[in-house]
Amino acid sequence: MENSKTCCDIENHHHHMCGRQNKTTFPEVESLSFTPTVKCGICGAMAASEKDVCTPVNIFSEEQLT
Repeated sequence: MENSKTCCDIENHHHHMCGRQNKTTFPEVESLSFTPTVKCGICGAMAASEKDVCTPVNIFSEEQLT
């Protein structure tokens, strides 16, 4: 079965938390996720800004933002 969930901005996926795995340093990742407000609705990665995840979901209300 094909996964129907995909990145909302495939052209900028390499800037998202899951796209940065193994391609960036710990301080960079920590700076993007130190005070998380959103999580990725696909992989669950947490970030401070919705621009840093594929499908942003507010971690406080569980409401999808885009």
